[in-house]
Amino acid sequence: MLTLSQPAANMLTEVRSQQGIPDDALLRVAGAADGQQGISLGFVDAANDGDHTATAHGLDYCVAPEVADALDAAKIDVQDASADSATPAGLVIVPAD
Repeated sequence: MLTLSQPAANMLTEVRSQQGIPDDALLRVAGAADGQQGISLGFVDAANDGDHTATAHGLDYCVAPEVADALDAAKIDVQDASADSATPAGLVIVPAD
C-alpha cells in the first residue's frame, strides 16, 4: 500500500493545521478530479466506501481504489527546495523503500 515518509507526513499535517482543517481529517489520495492522468490529494472527514486506510507517522490517510494498485509500491515524499529557492519544497511520488 502507498506509504508516506516522515517529512511528507509532517508537511501535510502542517498544511492541515494552517488551513484550519480538523486534526481528525484524513488525507485522501484519489485519481485526478478533472479526468486527467495523475492523483489528487485532499482532506476528508471520512474514507469513502472501498478506500484503503492506514496511518503513517501520526497522519491518517486513505487511498481510493482506482489508484490503490498503481500506488501499491510507492511512497509520498518531500522534494527539497532548489538551492536558489526558486522552486519551493513539494510532494513527490517515489518508489517505496
